[in-house]
Amino acid sequence: MSVGLRPVVSTSSDTSDMASAQEVLRELDDNALVARMVQGDKGAYRVVVERYYRGIVGIARRMGLVSGDAEDVAQDVFVRVWLHREKWRADGGATFKTWLYRVAVNRVIDLKRKPQFVDGTELDEVPDEAMSALDKLAQHQEFKRLRIAIKKLSDQQQIAINLFYDRELSNQEASAIMGISVNAMESLLKRARKRLREELKTI
Repeated sequence: MSVGLRPVVSTSSDTSDMASAQEVLRELDDNALVARMVQGDKGAYRVVVERYYRGIVGIARRMGLVSGDAEDVAQDVFVRVWLHREKWRADGGATFKTWLYRVAVNRVIDLKRKPQFVDGTELDEVPDEAMSALDKLAQHQEFKRLRIAIKKLSDQQQIAINLFYDRELSNQEASAIMGISVNAMESLLKRARKRLREELKTI
């Protein structure tokens, strides 16, 4: 006798339970979340994507990729993360976030041999409605000057500035992503800041 499969009907209770499970997962730190993902938990994987997708897109755009290509990089990185999840190891004390961002940076470099910041508006902040039109214009001009100055930095300096200021990573995290020592990262940031000050004087 053949056994027929009954269609699964999603109830409001099921939906509520799923939402509740996702909320529980969102409260987990990266270590606990990734441990569950490694075991094949797709809910944990979705939370990982939710937590870091925009950050990776932001890195890719700051490194010179247009929006569509940046989205492709993020998707490619997360496909690789899921397919190779069982190979993840916290080697040398590296966190999952630094490992993930390093994969993203390397992927962008592979696609664009000379990474540079884009000449777009994504570095602009949301205008403050309380600001006067003159203040908004001045703010826009300052961001424009900063974008021009950043584009004159070396590729490594641009990536360092991106990770430290845009992604707000520590020197240790940023150095792990770039594959350099903390001292080298601090030196790189120091040179980048000095060069930025010099370039801003000429713009």
